[in-house]
Amino acid sequence: MDAAPWVRVTLGPSRIAGAAVVLAYTATAALAAWLPWPYSIRAAMVLALGAYAIVLARSWATRSARHAIVAAAVGIDRRITLTEANGQRIEGVVHAHSYVGSVLTTIVVRLPARRRLRTVAILPDMLPAEDFRRLRVLLRLGRDDDSADGSALAREPGRAR
Repeated sequence: MDAAPWVRVTLGPSRIAGAAVVLAYTATAALAAWLPWPYSIRAAMVLALGAYAIVLARSWATRSARHAIVAAAVGIDRRITLTEANGQRIEGVVHAHSYVGSVLTTIVVRLPARRRLRTVAILPDMLPAEDFRRLRVLLRLGRDDDSADGSALAREPGRAR
């Protein structure tokens, strides 16, 4: 039997993600600043939100954090290998709750021997248009193999579209 085809993509920095982080931080910080609490508590909340926005921007928008996903390889059997900026490879299975759209693709990954799922959000400006198209097609049409991770992770109808 032939080897299953894989789509390999390298994720780069995203201006859209950076703008989304800045917009979300600004809106949340404005709401926190208007709360009817003492000034010191509101200031601490705005600073904590700012620190979180920096961490989020480094991992999602600029891909400069150590644990930021910088590459992914997805197989037709829905197996996936993620590569972090520090060089660590993570292997798992694309979960049924993944979302594939024209503007946003969210890959939810079930990792073996872990209870939590790992999520990777991909925007169109993170990779070349042809790679983004190939990745979306593979995620939409990929087969579910029970042998991919040893369990029956059946894809629900209507998911991963």
